[in-house]
Amino acid sequence: MKQWIVNKPDETAVGKILIKTNLSKTAAQILVSRGLSNLNELNDFFNSDELEDPFALIDMDKAADAVNDAIAQGDKICIYGDYDCDGVTSTAILYSYLEMTGADVICYIPERSEGYGLNKLAIDRIFHEGVSLIITVDNGISATDEAEYIASLGMTLVITDHHQPPEILPKAAAVVDPHRADCPSKFKELAGVGVALKLIAACEGDYTAALDEYSALAAIGTVADIVSLTGENRIIVRRGIENLKNTENYGLCALMEKCSITPDKISAETIAFTLAPRINSAGRFGSPITALNALVSDDESAEDYADELMTLNSKRREAEAKILQEILLFIEEYPSVLHERVLVLAGKGWHHGVIGIVAAKLMDLYEKPVFLISVDENKNATGSVRSIDGFNVFDALSACKDTLIRFGGHEKAGGFFLKEDSIEAFKDMLINYADSTFPDMPPMYLTADKIIMPDELNCDNIKTLGVLEPFGEGNKEPVFLIPGAQVQSVNSIGKGRHVKFSFSYNGITEQAIIFFKPIVELEFSAGDRIDILATVNVNEYGGKESLSIKVIDYRLSGIDQKKYLNASRAYEAFMRSETLGENYIKAITPSREDCVVVYKTLGVLKKTSFDRLFTRLINNNINYAKMRVSLDIFEEMSLAKINVAQRTAEIKKPTSRVNLEDSYILQSLKKACDQ
Repeated sequence: MKQWIVNKPDETAVGKILIKTNLSKTAAQILVSRGLSNLNELNDFFNSDELEDPFALIDMDKAADAVNDAIAQGDKICIYGDYDCDGVTSTAILYSYLEMTGADVICYIPERSEGYGLNKLAIDRIFHEGVSLIITVDNGISATDEAEYIASLGMTLVITDHHQPPEILPKAAAVVDPHRADCPSKFKELAGVGVALKLIAACEGDYTAALDEYSALAAIGTVADIVSLTGENRIIVRRGIENLKNTENYGLCALMEKCSITPDKISAETIAFTLAPRINSAGRFGSPITALNALVSDDESAEDYADELMTLNSKRREAEAKILQEILLFIEEYPSVLHERVLVLAGKGWHHGVIGIVAAKLMDLYEKPVFLISVDENKNATGSVRSIDGFNVFDALSACKDTLIRFGGHEKAGGFFLKEDSIEAFKDMLINYADSTFPDMPPMYLTADKIIMPDELNCDNIKTLGVLEPFGEGNKEPVFLIPGAQVQSVNSIGKGRHVKFSFSYNGITEQAIIFFKPIVELEFSAGDRIDILATVNVNEYGGKESLSIKVIDYRLSGIDQKKYLNASRAYEAFMRSETLGENYIKAITPSREDCVVVYKTLGVLKKTSFDRLFTRLINNNINYAKMRVSLDIFEEMSLAKINVAQRTAEIKKPTSRVNLEDSYILQSLKKACDQ
């Protein structure tokens, strides 16, 4: 169960905003909930419609001069990109611009197998093609050795990047990166494609052509790279979405058609969950050149490349599903791995382009940091990490650096490389780090902007929130708490993959959808009262408007989340054989009567999730830890089948009389109580 944080906006601050603006009360409450309570902050959020002078970025003048000189002299230029969506869109816009100017230009994007950034073999190929100027996009800031090599070959290097720079910058004619300590630019959160867009503007002398021609691709790269959609990124994405609605880019038009995207309905969410994954699939599961060709082809061949992106995306999803299934089967066989503070798993042949996505899914499922390691046929291992707030990935990898060849990352994601024979040492070091640094692991949490009242759940009010778009990292789509909703009916939709249910809420009746949740896995049924975290939008169909309520999380009303989380931690500590105080042991030890209640309740449900079973026990003073220990006792005594991977329990009829007092688990707990 994730921890919920429900914000309560200061109504005094809300009132001041309403006096000075024409915002709706709900929009004002959301902004105050997010810390934007004074008019200067609101003005910056809403009224910034101009990008800062591109020459505010240090070395941009040198970069523009180098590019314009190369164009004028007919020198051959190579754009050196990256294989992710940000890198591909950065390459695409700069290539398209330079080709339009008549420049002699080629592109190079390394395959994922080559690794990230500049490499000497690629530099040699580029040199033998007669290139005079290399321009990096979305990479290069840490390529100190490679920059020296480029200089030794007599080529000029211009670096444009947005990653954190090292103390000593690479040797180049220009190093453009907003994160340089000596860079005077105000906005630091540009994606790589944002820096490339500014290079085009610098070469042109203003933003007109850059935004008119390339903001659609810049918006896609910006959203895909999960940078903050505030400040200048907000301008780029808003302008880009408008241009996407009328784009003439062959590849984008074909891709949107194949994804059934209605251009006038496109949003940052559409980019994040539909377009970006398909562009990314080329670098993850094929060649990034496929995605580049789709975005720069100016004829019908772009449709063929778009078809290939659709195919690669399907293969990517199949690979994810296969790896995920393999991991779930492993956890089912070795459930103890789930009791550690962090989940660390390794497998042979897992596609290293998708393990990060699988790690994110496992993190959401098990609510703890996940480290996945793929081992190839040469016994080289590649790792990917996804983490929760409060557990810093870079710090954790730094603590294990003696076992790693190299690593990188930030607070909630990272990557690393090591040899297969170092994996066990890495696991041990990582688990020891987590144990010693986090006696209590931070919980995974979800934040609601506010409680939404019944009179606010209407189309006219929800449409007023459109002024807050585009939504994404740093400016999330509003999330509302709907407390005490009375479930009226529950139905399965989408061939059984999703659930749609109706509920009443203080006099109104609405419908909501839970995606990717079969009805048999629901923790509630008709008649239950539940609390809901959801996003709310307006749908239009057949000329009629209706609310679209998408459930992010839910729970039975009345659950005390603090007690639940404490009990869950205590249970995991018990399973790790940690020393627990007498009070803790007593709190997690079920009596015979507790076991009878749990068993009878499980008997009614037959097969159910842990959480669904727990919701049926909260009125019996049985905490989550007692329930889990009871289930473990039942499995030990062949009274139930437990699948920790799927978090389910299934009743089993005993073949003979069972005495619970014979349980080793129960005896161990009682012995611990007596000591």
